[in-house]
Amino acid sequence: MIGIGEWIRGFSFVCGRNKKIAMNKLSVIVLMLVACRTVAAVIEPTAPNAVDHVHVRAPLQLAIFSSHVEDIARQKGVSFAEAAAKVRTAGISGITVMDGLAADRIAAARNAGLAVACVVGWPEFEKGYDEAKCEALVSLAVSNGCHQVMLVPGFYPSAAEDAALFDVIVRRTRRFAAMAAARGVETLVEDFDDERSPTCGIRRTKAFLEAAPSVGFVYDTGNFNGPGERAESGLELLPRTRHFHLKDRPFGDSCGSCAVGSGVVPVARIVSAARDAGYGGWFTIEHFGATNMLECVEASASFLRAF
Repeated sequence: MIGIGEWIRGFSFVCGRNKKIAMNKLSVIVLMLVACRTVAAVIEPTAPNAVDHVHVRAPLQLAIFSSHVEDIARQKGVSFAEAAAKVRTAGISGITVMDGLAADRIAAARNAGLAVACVVGWPEFEKGYDEAKCEALVSLAVSNGCHQVMLVPGFYPSAAEDAALFDVIVRRTRRFAAMAAARGVETLVEDFDDERSPTCGIRRTKAFLEAAPSVGFVYDTGNFNGPGERAESGLELLPRTRHFHLKDRPFGDSCGSCAVGSGVVPVARIVSAARDAGYGGWFTIEHFGATNMLECVEASASFLRAF
């Protein structure tokens, strides 16, 4: 491609002595060339896993599971409050609270600057509907300024699908969602990597969401690997997506966990697609089982800051 310098030198030679006209026309040409290069930079395609640096956007809202903060405290020999402070320093601004986390730990996380992004509960709807437990989950969210509860709603006895039990679990999930909505809280389910789950894999997840239209989706980027599907499978559910769990998988290990951006899951491509579709909610990073949790959190946050 001919550079701007070459255009200027050629134009100056042609215009010769009439410098005033030349300079006016030259200004117009330079502006046009700069504009063309700017447009080309915007529309030029990028590699599938490249981070888009052209469009300036607000930083991602990053959260971490409360159990990860507990792991950091244990691994580093510090208090939960100190671990929460380290997480905040790494660039994390939210915490996804697992049901059963002590109130003083939630308070410590919030004091460290971590907003409660979501509450996660396991209501075991295959066994029944525990009204007190369900209301407590929603109250936990409301009392901490949170507007999302993610349910792991229940399981089949085996990997085999059970149509009757599916209907029971969906019906109780809808009941929970109606109760939560009345208090300003969204109910969510994720693609869960257990073959006994009614939301394992894209087909089951789509069927569940179709049967429970008031329920939102948590896109777990690593959980489609469990049933042998592509991580991008969940992109077709972006219109229903209300939260992300950013999970990467190590090379050669479909069930392991590693720092986001260091494994085989095309996290950059998925996050970029979500942003392009207008998603602006929370992204909870996930590394269950990591023996160097703080380092994983720092590496994941560093990778995701590029967005």
